[in-house]
Amino acid sequence: MLHDSAFDALLPFLQRDDGNTLWVADESALSAMSVIISRTNLSVISNRFDVAAAAMAAGHLTTFSDFDFSLWTDGSVQRIVYRISKEKPLVHHVLNHARRLLAPDGELIIAGFKSDGTKTYIEKCKQLFGNGSIQKSGLVYRGLFSGVKNSDGANLLDDRDYEHLRMMHTPQLDFYSKPGLFGWDRIDTGSAFLIDSLQSFLASLDIQPQSLLDLGCGYGFLTLMTRDLPCVRRVATDNNAAALSAIKRNADHYDIAVDVVADDAGKSLSGSFELVLCNPPFHQGFSVAGDLTDRFLASACRLLSSQGAALFVVNTFIGIEKKAAEHFPVVKILANNGSFKLVLLQK
Repeated sequence: MLHDSAFDALLPFLQRDDGNTLWVADESALSAMSVIISRTNLSVISNRFDVAAAAMAAGHLTTFSDFDFSLWTDGSVQRIVYRISKEKPLVHHVLNHARRLLAPDGELIIAGFKSDGTKTYIEKCKQLFGNGSIQKSGLVYRGLFSGVKNSDGANLLDDRDYEHLRMMHTPQLDFYSKPGLFGWDRIDTGSAFLIDSLQSFLASLDIQPQSLLDLGCGYGFLTLMTRDLPCVRRVATDNNAAALSAIKRNADHYDIAVDVVADDAGKSLSGSFELVLCNPPFHQGFSVAGDLTDRFLASACRLLSSQGAALFVVNTFIGIEKKAAEHFPVVKILANNGSFKLVLLQK
């Protein structure tokens, strides 16, 4: 995990031991989790399973949820520390709740890069809190807000009703989703390409797969689109709490039996599967040379049955074949539409 220099601006506030502190942590916190000393007055909330697991391993009092702040009462928190997230509705959701949770003399500290929109979020915090200060160091902005809050509830930021799943209608599928998920309001073109190519692959098999794993499931498109397969076991896993709530709702909506598991790239799963489907999140800024690729491939190899097949869909420029060959003796491109390629992996 690369070091996040924007996080350095928050470290002094996480290391303070006066008053209770709530650390709102997403993926940027992973590299720094172990350097913060656990204290009884420091709590961590994260929407990522890997971050929450690292926080618990470091001894922090931790909540894993889709940033559900209902455990904290109004005005009960002295300090909230937040490294700005990528999605605007999520940031607005956190900032709105920070206004509710902070004590009258409490303080909110946020930080991020200019490219994250941090300067704009700092200005928005002035609407919520009525005062504040800004500090700039290189490309990093830090905002500090304390004291009297703006009492006008009408100034709450538009979070696009972040807390609630909503039904999305498309020609291919109706599904529940929400802001905070990548491509939450549409069907990912890579996943659609996988499904379009899957039927011909399955037709070539003598026996249809009886078990399926959706590795990095998101709101569950791949699982939902394979609901007619005669599988007796379906498992879907993701690192993101919002994704887990979405696929559970979608499985209920379509009356599909799916075991939904919070996990980091499938590393805690057990058993074996005859079909593994994966659209890894390389489009979200991850490098194929990074650790995430190895984790997805290692889990797929470990969990795939001896006669099974794993299908990975990636952008055509992603050179996943070389990495995959370290885990699988059979690596074959099944389809390529110029934008995406579907890679077959077998033992």
